[in-house]
Amino acid sequence: MMGNKKNLPKEYTFRHNLNGYLLIAPALLAILALSIYPLLQGIAISFLNYDMTRSNAPNFGTFVGLRNYAVIFANPKYIQSVSNSVVWTLVNLAAQVGLALVVALVLNERLRGRGLFRTVALLPWAIPAAISALTFSALYDTKIGIFNVILLELGVIEAPVSWLGNISTAMPAVIVANIWKSTPFLMIFILAALQGVSHDMYESASIDGAGKVKRFFYITMPNIKEPMAVAVILNAISIFNNFNAIWLLTKGGPLNSTEIMYTYAYRQAFVDHKFGYAAAVSVIIFLVIAVLTVIYVKMIGADKDGR
Repeated sequence: MMGNKKNLPKEYTFRHNLNGYLLIAPALLAILALSIYPLLQGIAISFLNYDMTRSNAPNFGTFVGLRNYAVIFANPKYIQSVSNSVVWTLVNLAAQVGLALVVALVLNERLRGRGLFRTVALLPWAIPAAISALTFSALYDTKIGIFNVILLELGVIEAPVSWLGNISTAMPAVIVANIWKSTPFLMIFILAALQGVSHDMYESASIDGAGKVKRFFYITMPNIKEPMAVAVILNAISIFNNFNAIWLLTKGGPLNSTEIMYTYAYRQAFVDHKFGYAAAVSVIIFLVIAVLTVIYVKMIGADKDGR
């Protein structure tokens, strides 16, 4: 091993690259201080009795092993939050992928004013989450909300519906709001992939008599499936991580019907002040995100190898 190090080219030695290491040192220190240390501290707290409402108790801050994790999986509210997280992620993902694909295909056509349409399609994503939440709160309002006004005029409903205050409608209402806000993010990825498909392939297929449907399944999808798969995984991580959409509209209510794992962890930490328990929930969330991230990284690697 020592011989191998001595035989390294000069440009690979530590001394030759010392200036480069010094330049990235502040960034590395910032990552250690703002990311790695809090992560390790959070994992450590998850094994402690860290209930701030009982800070005077003699066992406060003591090591409790896996007790916090055992309590988590025995709590029906947590199980409900897991179930809600699955529904929230899958429904959002399916709807966003379908809608983003349709919009991207339309905006990829040679339309007059295509640049303007692309800009307008991006506006929901550019609007801050707080403004988006306030907008949909007004749209869902039982008195002045446009949804209730239209449905009442059409005779679909007989009385105004409390979309965000009803157990059966709260989750669909929040999902609709998030679809509107987040779909442009995925649409941009798909549109970028479509830009890489040669128009010569479409022209050749048209000459051979292939219609739009065949061109979509035999030319478009095979050419965008890999970058689209990467974008879908990245979007799944973003949806699972989306705390603002639910907290700003319903705060996990009513009766925990929109409580997902992120809002549940936040509530345990900053509302109930059970930091040890909340840290354990956060570690579980971290593991889920880690799995999705590994899949994402492997997909990126496979995509590069394929090219």
